[in-house]
Amino acid sequence: MHTTVRAAYPADRTAVAQARRFVRDALTAWGAEDALDDAVLLTSELATNAVTHAGTPFEVVCRVDDRSVQVEVVDHDPARLLPAPREADDLSVSGRGLLMPMLLAAAWGVTYAAGSKTVWFRLATRSAAGWAPAPCGCATPVG
Repeated sequence: MHTTVRAAYPADRTAVAQARRFVRDALTAWGAEDALDDAVLLTSELATNAVTHAGTPFEVVCRVDDRSVQVEVVDHDPARLLPAPREADDLSVSGRGLLMPMLLAAAWGVTYAAGSKTVWFRLATRSAAGWAPAPCGCATPVG
């Protein structure tokens, strides 16, 4: 089963909270609660980056299949390259954000297109669409 949902947001800091709720609602509806906390945290970081650095409206796309969820944040500033992930010093208030998908996601990346940039991450899940817990506590495919 492959399902995709999307929502558009203005280039406004209050939209970041709306994007988090959207991702939380989508993953909950899909039964992917095991990926929920990491997905919401990473969405918050990527949506904040879209508002702060791209300064354009952005879109959040959530995809689910039998073994993973993928969240994409699409902004409309394709000319801005992502900085290389780096460790910030102890006094820095920024600069650690791109370390999070490196540490938490099964995969992540950036895709450039004419007029847009997409930063995405994928999280493994055993409880997404098509999976259900077996009596032994392990996961088995449904159907």
